[in-house]
Amino acid sequence: MEKSILSATDKIEKISDKVSIVQNDNLPKFGMDALLLSNFVDKSKSSKLKIADFGSGSGILGLMYASVNPGRVFLIEVNPELVDLENKSIKINDLTDRVVALNKDINDLTEIFKINSLDVIISNPPYFDNVNYEQTSPDGYRKSARHGGGKNFGLDTLFDSAKLFLKSRGKLYFIFRAERIAEIFKTASANGFGIDKICFVYTKKGSDAKLVLVKAIKQSKHAKIKIQSPLILYDQPKRLNKKSANILFSRKYFFYVLKTADNYLYAGTTNDVQKRFSAHQNRKGAKFTKPASRHPLTLVFTKEFNSKSEALSFENKFKKLKRDEKENYINLK
Repeated sequence: MEKSILSATDKIEKISDKVSIVQNDNLPKFGMDALLLSNFVDKSKSSKLKIADFGSGSGILGLMYASVNPGRVFLIEVNPELVDLENKSIKINDLTDRVVALNKDINDLTEIFKINSLDVIISNPPYFDNVNYEQTSPDGYRKSARHGGGKNFGLDTLFDSAKLFLKSRGKLYFIFRAERIAEIFKTASANGFGIDKICFVYTKKGSDAKLVLVKAIKQSKHAKIKIQSPLILYDQPKRLNKKSANILFSRKYFFYVLKTADNYLYAGTTNDVQKRFSAHQNRKGAKFTKPASRHPLTLVFTKEFNSKSEALSFENKFKKLKRDEKENYINLK
């Protein structure tokens, strides 16, 4: 990992076991929307595909796509500072041979792409309109990311550009406000697109749909629509349900056990065992492992899980066991 390319205010966030993203507190960051959309996009085995992420922001959509699919990916972002972060992310993920970040406006791409040349476009466009959401951000970049407007970037602009650059039967994936579903269908139809697949996203059971994930196909007005099972994010306040947690926290997590020098067992959860163990060894981890009497520490057990929630649930169960039960489980005796 080329940490030397990072500035003092840059931070690396590990998104999955395959992708890390460079972010900066002074610039817009990716949110839940991007992770939901990344999971919604269909997988491909073709190395010949050309994919573009319009309004790529941190680059997370394009990088997540490139991490699990072959093909060439173009990140299109108008903010030069975000493009700089994207280039750093491309380097630390070793994707310089297949992913390129371009500092371009979505309205000015005719010198970059030939007409009807792209196979897939993915986008998390601004979806708040200025009429119903008047409290816009004073930050120009964040305002543009949330509201678009003008010549910048909106639903009309997205479909105009997709119509221009996608091949016949090319695919457009995006996420939008569910309450604007009628506008989505109208704009898609006006541009010769058929809606092929949608998934409504709800904050909680019984609430109105908040977002909608959409797959549209160029020159396919009469496509049959596959309406996926609704995605409900929370089963309790501030607690994601299992399905949404697996989507949002798709990286591998590990339950681990340390044995201290004074014969105590310490259990924890992390997405990077060696990094966390090193922190404990340097007395920068949990308060319990900081005293000198606890050192040296020994890593005696690890177990891999597909999500953070699963690992934490196992940790909670393990901590309720008696000492001899713990030792038997991790084969310490």
